[in-house]
Amino acid sequence: MKSISIRQLAALVGLCASVVGVSGCGSNETANAEGKTAQSAPVTSDSSQAKANQPVRVSLTQAQYDVAAIRLGQPTPRTLSTTLKVNGVIDVPAQNMVSVSVPFGGYIRRIQLEPGMRVRKGQPLVVLENPDYIQVQQDYLDTKAKLDYADLEYARQQELSRDNINALKVFQQTRSNRQSLQAQLAGLAQRLAILRINPANLTPSNLTRTLTVHAPVSGFITNVPVNNGRFVNPADVLAEITNVDHLHVRLNIFEKDISRIRTGQVVRFGMGGDATLAHRGNIFLIGKSIAADRTVSVLAHPDGYASDMIPGGYVTAQVDVKTQPLTALPEAAVVGYQGQSLMYVLERKQAKPATYQFRQIPIRTGVREGGYVAVTLPPDLDPQQTPIIVNGAYSLLSKLNNSEEE
Repeated sequence: MKSISIRQLAALVGLCASVVGVSGCGSNETANAEGKTAQSAPVTSDSSQAKANQPVRVSLTQAQYDVAAIRLGQPTPRTLSTTLKVNGVIDVPAQNMVSVSVPFGGYIRRIQLEPGMRVRKGQPLVVLENPDYIQVQQDYLDTKAKLDYADLEYARQQELSRDNINALKVFQQTRSNRQSLQAQLAGLAQRLAILRINPANLTPSNLTRTLTVHAPVSGFITNVPVNNGRFVNPADVLAEITNVDHLHVRLNIFEKDISRIRTGQVVRFGMGGDATLAHRGNIFLIGKSIAADRTVSVLAHPDGYASDMIPGGYVTAQVDVKTQPLTALPEAAVVGYQGQSLMYVLERKQAKPATYQFRQIPIRTGVREGGYVAVTLPPDLDPQQTPIIVNGAYSLLSKLNNSEEE
């Protein structure tokens, strides 16, 4: 065995010491780096947790909890509706569209109507003039006078017939003449009523040559095809009135969806491009025929009339086609982030110092109505035993995002 000199031994000992020193320094630096990382790590977990399929948690102090106005609660069963988006028009029943005409022709002496004007039932619309109106009144007064004489003659002949003074034939002729005059007078009285002249008040001193046409219904003037000075016949239309007291919404439902429609279902609709769907109504009639575009006509009654409901106007609508109890949370309990719907549950509450630790949970959402949203919770979550943030969830999402940026 070869001997080692003192100088060689000293060099070997120095080399070993340097190797041990380098290893020791590396260990210390690693420990220090780990310590710094542990010290700088925030309470709030960042996105690396989610990437590792670990729960995302966020902690709040009591002050942060109060500022965020967080409120805890549980999901509740609520009756929410699934909807069907459709379109249609504002429609008017045939009995509510009135064409105003006159039974007797005449010249228009006064008309002051414009499309869009609102009129009341019985309101004067048009004044006509025609000498024939006077003739009807004259005929009535003349027939009435003849009937008065016929009544006297009938009474006289009846008395004579009772005493067998005159022939029965004369009495029968008198009675027949009297009945004929009664029929004529009744017919003329009806013609006067059409002219809105009261026969009981008619005298030779108050004959009139004009006829005032009144509105048969209340509503809006939609068309005025005549003008002053024009002669109109009984077949001519003086004005058209639409009664808006019983408007309805005519919806076009596709053939594939008609099986989901029922009478009584709620309809929310808006005029034109109104996305707020501010009006409500209920379906009362479902059509029994399919149009060329494969749609079925469905009628709904609005809850009330509004000034923007113009007959023929385009309507966008939603039909509540199914109503059922669903597990729901307030919309303030659910936030959307990166294509997910999220909620937060309370995992731990510490008294001193007061802190709250929440866990972020992805969920599925459904129908939204009246400030609530239907939710499907994870099967391993007991909502009755786990406090859920029902207000202030957005504050936690913001804190998480801010922590990631830092």
